[in-house]
Order: sequence, then structure tokens, then C-alpha cells
Amino acid sequence: MLDRAIQILFLGEKPAWLRLSQALGEAPEVTINVHRLQSPADAIRTLAAGRWDALAVDMHAWSFQGLMSIKKTRVEYPDIPIIALLYPSVQDLEKKAKRAGASQCLSLKDLTADALYGAVLSDPTAKGSEISNRKARSREQAFDIQRVSSFSGAKNEIISHALNNLLCVINANADILADRLPGTDPGMHSVAEIKKAARRAAELMRHLK
Repeated sequence: MLDRAIQILFLGEKPAWLRLSQALGEAPEVTINVHRLQSPADAIRTLAAGRWDALAVDMHAWSFQGLMSIKKTRVEYPDIPIIALLYPSVQDLEKKAKRAGASQCLSLKDLTADALYGAVLSDPTAKGSEISNRKARSREQAFDIQRVSSFSGAKNEIISHALNNLLCVINANADILADRLPGTDPGMHSVAEIKKAARRAAELMRHLK
């Protein structure tokens, strides 16, 4: 059986959210679920209310307010992996992220689901039993889709992750369309219906797990 999906909180704005969603959509076999936070104030509150494996922070969001969010999170949660997502072209941003408390930095330009997954599993600050167990198992076995296909539970897990990633892509693109369309545009109704359907599908998936 596959391990449960890594649960990641994402703090950032729409361009980085779209980039992350696209990366997940390109690799449905990678077991990652991402929940987007709406503002820096949400980070500490959401971490306290649930069980999360990592926090991914868009370093370019809200005029680089991600740096302050990393500092606050690191104080409250010293053991959680914090992944800074950034464009290396911004001078010294990676150094600032590391000084603020980021565990690792990943380039948004070259971001992949495998890179994000590996960053969480290899993070030295991750001390939770679930992460530790996944670290050990990831060293022992490579993912083999043909082998996994013989187990019905594993196939269900793969389908679940693929649908979750698809919903992330749909939501991210719907947000971008909503920003670009005038409020009176007839297309706004279609965008609203798309987001409503995606939200209902996400709720249904949570109930089915």
C-alpha cells in the first residue's frame, strides 16, 4: 500500500499557486495534497487546527511578506519543514529565506511535484513519525506503477491524488479568469459555476476518504 498523501499548506498569491497546481497536475502519481491559505494571518491558525506535513511559502507574495510568515511559523513550529518557493533572479532572496527559517528553497521556474515531495521527505527538521516513516520507506522502494496496479487500494489512492491535483489546476485557472474578466462579463457566471462544482467535488472526495 502507498503511504498517505503528504499534506502541504501553501501560502502565496495566484501566479505561484497556478505554477504549483500545474506542477502537481503534471505528476498525478506523486502523493501530495495541497491546501491554499488565503493570507499570512491564516498560516499559524491553520497549522494549529490540523495535521500538516509542511508549509510552502511564495516568497514574492504580498511584497515579500512571506519572510515574516516564515519567521513566525519557525518560532511556533520549529520542527515543520518550510519550503520557500522563489525566482532565483531576485538577488539574495534565497539567503533571506534561509535566514528567516526556511528549510529549503525551490525555484518556481523549475518546480516539479517530485522536487517538492523530495524536499519535504529529505528535510532535516521533519521529526514527525509519519514523515520519518515515509523517509525510511522512500529509501527502500522506488515507485513502480505496474507493481502498484495489482493492489486495488493503491489504485484508488492514485486516482484520488490525480483528481485532487486536477481540482487544484481547475481552481487556480478559475481564479485567474475571474481576475481578468470584468464583473459584468457573462463569463463570470461560468467561472463561478466551475469553482462551485470543483468545491463540491473536493468536499465529496473528503467524505469518501
